[in-house]
Amino acid sequence: MSYQQLQPNFAEVELGNNKIEVFKAEYSKDFFDECIKDNNRDFYFHREGDSVYALPEKDALPRPLGFEISTIEFNTFPYLISKILSIALKRIFESHGRKVYKQKYSSTSIFTIDKEGTFKIGALELVPKCIFSVHPISRSTKIIYLITLSKEYKPNFHIDIGEIGRTGIDMRDIETKADRIIPSRSNIKKYLDRSRLQGKYDTEFERISSKSMEFEFIKNTFAYLNLNKVELGFGGLTIEKVDFLSLPNMDFEANQIKKPIHYYYNNHTTSGYIHSAISQLKPLSFDIFCGRAINLCVFIPNSEAKQCERAVDDLCTNLRNIFHIPKINLKKYYVDSDRREHKTIISKFGDKEFDLAIVFLYTRDKQQPKAKSAYNRLKAQLISKKIPSQTFLVENARQNNQYTLRNLALNIYAKMGGTPWSIEKEDAIENEYVIGIGSTIDESGVRNIGFANVFDYQGSYIVGSCSPLCKIQDYRRHLKNYISTLIQDIIVAKGIVKDEKIRLIFHIFKDASRRYELAAINECLEEYVDYQIEFAIVNVSYNHPFKLFKDIEQQVDRGTYISLNENLALLSMGGKGRKPLQIRLDRRSTYIDLFELSKQILFFSHLSHRTFFPGNSPVTVVYPQRLARLTSDLLSIPHWDIDSLQGMKDQLWFI
Repeated sequence: MSYQQLQPNFAEVELGNNKIEVFKAEYSKDFFDECIKDNNRDFYFHREGDSVYALPEKDALPRPLGFEISTIEFNTFPYLISKILSIALKRIFESHGRKVYKQKYSSTSIFTIDKEGTFKIGALELVPKCIFSVHPISRSTKIIYLITLSKEYKPNFHIDIGEIGRTGIDMRDIETKADRIIPSRSNIKKYLDRSRLQGKYDTEFERISSKSMEFEFIKNTFAYLNLNKVELGFGGLTIEKVDFLSLPNMDFEANQIKKPIHYYYNNHTTSGYIHSAISQLKPLSFDIFCGRAINLCVFIPNSEAKQCERAVDDLCTNLRNIFHIPKINLKKYYVDSDRREHKTIISKFGDKEFDLAIVFLYTRDKQQPKAKSAYNRLKAQLISKKIPSQTFLVENARQNNQYTLRNLALNIYAKMGGTPWSIEKEDAIENEYVIGIGSTIDESGVRNIGFANVFDYQGSYIVGSCSPLCKIQDYRRHLKNYISTLIQDIIVAKGIVKDEKIRLIFHIFKDASRRYELAAINECLEEYVDYQIEFAIVNVSYNHPFKLFKDIEQQVDRGTYISLNENLALLSMGGKGRKPLQIRLDRRSTYIDLFELSKQILFFSHLSHRTFFPGNSPVTVVYPQRLARLTSDLLSIPHWDIDSLQGMKDQLWFI
């Protein structure tokens, strides 16, 4: 590869013909259900519109009962052609003894790479897998078919829980199914921590899953597919070439989006580290805390008092030096391990008696079941007193890491209602709100939804209100009311007159549907017909199969932007990973500048107040998802009233 060459994990498939014959029948639910019964494995049945297509997975199969032969053109049925290509890939891999499985709720398929074998670390094994998929990319003049390939290592427990337990490792709180340990992230972390194998696991995982080894596998596999393109041309398709091309190329451009400017007090700005800039220029909301003392309380465990006191002193020093809070009234409560002592003390607090409470907990406290978690119970009780809280892990206090302490000071400042910085806004339109909608699924399988918005503040962006919205069954109605209230607030606050433009941009956790998002937006548009309201609905996600490599081993530059078509783009957020963000613009949007929308998403990743470093997702995705998850966790606490959050609505208590 040449210097700084960008290589994706996908190849373009050049087709040699533009139409094929397929088996087609008229759709009905009963007929389709009959087709997809488990006992019929010779065909893959695909519904498109009012038709059902029977795609043979073996050679020389007779026409299935109820189907007729029909000729289709590729440009008219791109998803059907993609299914045929997927079947062809499955056939070619299974011809070499692989067992290919379709991944649930996904367009991807997976098989084990047997020739490499597994890598074992204690009771864990890392199993090499090939993941592939086919995607039609519709462009203005043609449809491009892409094959994506990835090589990943899936962890699995190859020893049962009883055998592990006999080695003396505590496995009592491990999730199992049929006496087999579920290889969840939580289970793996518990096992590695307790077996003291975390370091060895990390070293081995980094070695075998290196970028160069994955890239070599991708390159060789595409070379093999191109060499065997005749075999790949199954089902009437003919394949001219499987092109594994670098970026940019004739079909896909590669651009670079610069990082945003950060603004501090009185819209001053400077370069360098953000914590140094705030210390030098003062935080954006300096006036809020200027001239007044803040009241903090801290719960210090008697058994760890010395290191916790030292950590709190350093934390207060950061609040003074970085965030210019000169006077801090600190009330210390020394407690034992019985959490009921904490609760008794908190019960005597008055509403808003403290600006924030600091609670020292152990890592094990955060790993408890949600309804019994000390973290959730104490946070819920403090919120009921309208007091935000900051958890401080005793294990971190022992280390006294200055990076951790600075981040905790930032969290505290934001939770108390402070805004450390804003970021630049390049678009001239002022009447713009960006609404992030995130969700989480609780232990009972109920989806809870959270909202966050970002708005224009004197020519720059800051985070606005964040709130838990509703259950999924109330989503459309609550979304409509939320948007309507938001538009009314914009009109009143900015004195917007009739025929003036208002722009609403939605970052949502899923693809938009007519039932929810479109219905709510259209109802609001009818309510405000006297104004020019334009909107964009954008799905921002890492749940996709695309990857990017730069000179094989290098990090892809943050802000690298690849436009796949007018509605779909990839945006690298930097870091060691290969996966960029996928940005999908809903085709029903009326504001359709995908590059500007992608730039805004990158900018919003610099707006998080959880850390001084930019995140790998925008706050419009991170904040509502975190808000929804924490609210859902708090609702598991017996007798806790969600209305308590009304007293916290102007604070980022959840970050």
